[in-house]
Amino acid sequence: MPRTRRDLFAPILANPAAIGPLLLLGRLFTTVLFIYYGLNVLTKAHPDNPILYAALLIQVVGVVMVALGYRTRLAAFVMAAYCIVTTIAFRARPAYLEFFMQHYMKDLAVAAGFMFMYVSGPGPMSLDAYLDRDDARPLSDDSVAVGLVMLVGRLLEILIFAFAGQNKIFHNDSMRAYMVKHNPHVPPSLLTLAIVTQVVAPTLVLLGYKTRWAAVALAGFCIIATVLFHTEFSNPTELINFLLDFGIAGGCGFLFAFGPGRFSIDAR
Repeated sequence: MPRTRRDLFAPILANPAAIGPLLLLGRLFTTVLFIYYGLNVLTKAHPDNPILYAALLIQVVGVVMVALGYRTRLAAFVMAAYCIVTTIAFRARPAYLEFFMQHYMKDLAVAAGFMFMYVSGPGPMSLDAYLDRDDARPLSDDSVAVGLVMLVGRLLEILIFAFAGQNKIFHNDSMRAYMVKHNPHVPPSLLTLAIVTQVVAPTLVLLGYKTRWAAVALAGFCIIATVLFHTEFSNPTELINFLLDFGIAGGCGFLFAFGPGRFSIDAR
């Protein structure tokens, strides 16, 4: 992986036996959400709508290609564009502003994960690597274009964390009540740790400073928080939040693998 010589994580990044399973897990995390979306379309009655079925086709093909790590760069580009376009097109008239904002920004964070995947490649445990395709190798982190992709991806990645962090600061009491309601076994004092994580780590990602540490923190936060508070799977909203958070965690894995890119403090 790029620029690992002086990186504390270099032993992991340079070891296919370590980075391969990590990026495979990242690819699977980013695809589960779209499997749910696809099944939701197939199992419910919908009017004949060519746009709907075209979207379903994009999701099915994209999920298969990303999961297998085949022509991953093309698949990641298509899925990132799909996330951004559908988010803007179909969440433009929210019924509930806060619900809209959270899902809007989580969708964009998932898109950022695909952007990171596009730059990083699928990792050693992929068909691209097996076939020795260029898609298996990361792009140059000295490229201006790659730097811009990573910069935009980092910005999209942190929006949901910045929003959620400030929401916890300004609505501290209601967030504590939310925590107790959804999991009374978790001490409300952990809210302070959540605020610190959602403020400090996104700031580091945006600046591109200690980026891999921040990516690990955000991925861990997504997994732990969603397992603790979004496991009411009979509620579709909670289930979607669960899958979105795992998708964001998967994207953080590719940010960890590649680093922040050219336009960052780490690169300088």
